[in-house]
Amino acid sequence: MKRFGSLSLLTLTAALTACGVGPVDLTGPTLTLSASSKTVNTGTTVTFTANANDPSGVDRVEFYKGTTLIGTDTTAPYTTSATYTAADNGTQTITAKAYDNGNNVSTASETVTVNISTAKPAASVTASASTLINAGSVTFTATATDDIGVTKVEFYDNGKLIATDTTAPYSASTAYAFADNGAHAIMVKAYDADGNVGEASATVTVAIADANEPNDSVAAATTLTVGTPIKGAIAAQGRDHDYFKFTAAAGEMLKLTVRSVSVDAASTLDPYVMILMPDGVTVLEKDDDSGNGMESEIRFNAPVAGTYTAVVTSFDIHDDPDATDDRATNTYQIDLTRR
Repeated sequence: MKRFGSLSLLTLTAALTACGVGPVDLTGPTLTLSASSKTVNTGTTVTFTANANDPSGVDRVEFYKGTTLIGTDTTAPYTTSATYTAADNGTQTITAKAYDNGNNVSTASETVTVNISTAKPAASVTASASTLINAGSVTFTATATDDIGVTKVEFYDNGKLIATDTTAPYSASTAYAFADNGAHAIMVKAYDADGNVGEASATVTVAIADANEPNDSVAAATTLTVGTPIKGAIAAQGRDHDYFKFTAAAGEMLKLTVRSVSVDAASTLDPYVMILMPDGVTVLEKDDDSGNGMESEIRFNAPVAGTYTAVVTSFDIHDDPDATDDRATNTYQIDLTRR
């Protein structure tokens, strides 16, 4: 029998009753604790429910994960929740402490077995082009597999997130221009439901020779102004034609020069040049080799005011309707001047 100093519990209770205090409640609430899941095989949240009753009323129920208080509930049903990850693998114990209005306390515990996979998804990635020499888009395709399923795949270009795909086949596309020249480290990160991450990488080299592309039609012509040379290249496409537009007044005396080896000793371009009337169809002048070496120069007077178009290609492409000439070294500089 529990004793208080030299008094037994019965003696103390009898003495207090004789004094008119009445019976003293020294008994804690009745308490049970249950878990919504006793086994956790994937990262999830488990709900713990305490069933607490006491004649004097339940003041509160506290929930502990180990020695850490994770929740307090003052209203039935008394509940809390805990989220488990692979870091919690093993046996986890939650303890509930129920207090009555006399501050008596009862405890109950429940255990959860956590066995979450730490295996990373298997991933790989391919690019539709490993080297890009003309402005355009590259498509990246990732494969990803996992024993519990892949939730998403992220695509990164030089460390920058460019896309997220949640459905196989996992893919993303990115457009590249002259300003993107250089090596691009493409990485994919595949996530499973447990937060495990598998990675794969590939490299794409952007080596666009012509900053003006795409300028392969009258409608897409690059603006050419008097006295401002522009560099370009007949490259990337098998039968590349570069278009430039400029405005001239009627009778204006102009000179159009396309230089290759004189501005770039490594150039392989033998240029062929045409000037189209403002209708975009009629040829005003043409020249394939009237300058120094493999270079072109056209001197002309604009017959009418309007917007003219200069077309640059290689002589091989002009001379043979089936020929291709797409060397990255087909560089040139086009210059419009007054004379």
